[in-house]
Amino acid sequence: MPANLSQKEVERLQSLGRQIREIAELDIQEENRKLWRAVNDGKMIRPVILARDYPVVLLREGPDKIDPIIEDPYWRRKEMEMLLTIYEWNHLRCDRIVEPYINVQAVINDTNVGLRMSSYPAQWTEKAEDLAHSYTFERVLFNEQDVEEKIKMPVVTYDKEATMERYEQMCEIMDGIIDVKIFGIQNFRFAMFDDIFAWTTINQGMMDLVMNPDYLHAAADRYVKCFIHRAKQYEELGLLSSNNDSSLIGNGGYGYSNELAPPTESGIGAKLKDNWGVTQDQILTSVSPAMSKEFSFDHAVPWTELFARTYHGCCERLDHKVKELGTFKKLKKFSVSPFAKCQEAMEKMGTKYVVSFKPNSTYLNLDPPAFDLLKEELINVCKWAREYNNSVEIIMKTIITLNHEPQRLWKWCDLAADIVQNY
Repeated sequence: MPANLSQKEVERLQSLGRQIREIAELDIQEENRKLWRAVNDGKMIRPVILARDYPVVLLREGPDKIDPIIEDPYWRRKEMEMLLTIYEWNHLRCDRIVEPYINVQAVINDTNVGLRMSSYPAQWTEKAEDLAHSYTFERVLFNEQDVEEKIKMPVVTYDKEATMERYEQMCEIMDGIIDVKIFGIQNFRFAMFDDIFAWTTINQGMMDLVMNPDYLHAAADRYVKCFIHRAKQYEELGLLSSNNDSSLIGNGGYGYSNELAPPTESGIGAKLKDNWGVTQDQILTSVSPAMSKEFSFDHAVPWTELFARTYHGCCERLDHKVKELGTFKKLKKFSVSPFAKCQEAMEKMGTKYVVSFKPNSTYLNLDPPAFDLLKEELINVCKWAREYNNSVEIIMKTIITLNHEPQRLWKWCDLAADIVQNY
């Protein structure tokens, strides 16, 4: 057993492992897999729903709160992951799937491109005061020479010895309780202009779209080359894991599909050509469709061609860019955010693309929460799905606060489940 775990802490992990195995063995897991495969393959039975991307600290208050006891940082994170799996099944079930194994993340050093990226996920933050921060981005790109010198080719290395040590420790803890698998990387965050504008600053970047386009084209070209080089290193090192499972694809739902290769038994050793890829550019939400195509979509094509299919988008408005998104021949699903004209988007998407609808999470945070508006959203999306023959996933995300009432999110999950069951 790990020397940095007490017997009480080991027994805690074992107890959580047993609970997860029992949940994973329920018949409803396979029923839900069929629902997700149907949506992702464009043959929807009914819309699927999921809630995700809430800082865990929001669930550490109220009834049945998440309450970790392990002190060691690595094992505490595994405990938190397992506690969250059980909490979500009990209170945020929707069409959630619980897998019959525990993941051990491979120990990987990834230099990325050597510059500070634009995204700072806060899911595992344990202090409420650490949730909301403003960030200052200092300009580091000024010209094409900077592009070549400062956006560096990534270097990925694998510490197999450390990985196997963690894997063997988890196997020993979970012996006879639940399977254990090694996981590398399942999804690559690819947010080209979100990152580039973090390196130019937003105001300057927006100006350069018009005043200095050649330099931004060079930056985009360099970004794509770097990310392709990075992804291929993961594949060559055998550190790619399949996302044809309950991994979250981009800012959407699960990746289950009958049209993709199944996951490997070990958890690693998948191929890029068998996986979903991801793209997004929230920062370009107010940029014209033609300019989005020229600067973002056209450059990103070689990246999307690595994968079997791709997902695009997050919170940006895309209903007026459906034609331009056709630049991505492998595009299967894209985001319809609260800022989009939802009906127009769904009409244009039809049967060609899967709709990843994002309800307006702000309604949950009002006092009192606007469940009438949330219900209206859900009813309309189901109505338009029937009208335009869409396949639809409904993903509640981007939750920053629940006003100390996690039950608000429980209630939305129950509301959404009732509505889609009557689809």
